Amino acid sequence: MWTAWLLLMLNGLFFTLRLANNTGSFPRALTREEEQDCLTRMAQGDSDARDKLIEHNLRLVAHIVKKRYYKGRIRLS
Repeated sequence: MWTAWLLLMLNGLFFTLRLANNTGSFPRALTREEEQDCLTRMAQGDSDARDKLIEHNLRLVAHIVKKRYYKGRIRLS
């Protein structure tokens, strides 16, 4: 039950972010330098840097969720 709720919430989040960007895809991955800069700023308490890290890692999250979701569906079929 918890998994279904989590997938539903993540799906809603991904859909909302895709509509907000009007690009139909997730933000590009950060470069190593951009990520390091955001991590440094986040450690100093910058919430904008934290948000940027989260938004730019959604592609990875979506990939992991999709991989787990389809892996589970194959076993159930």
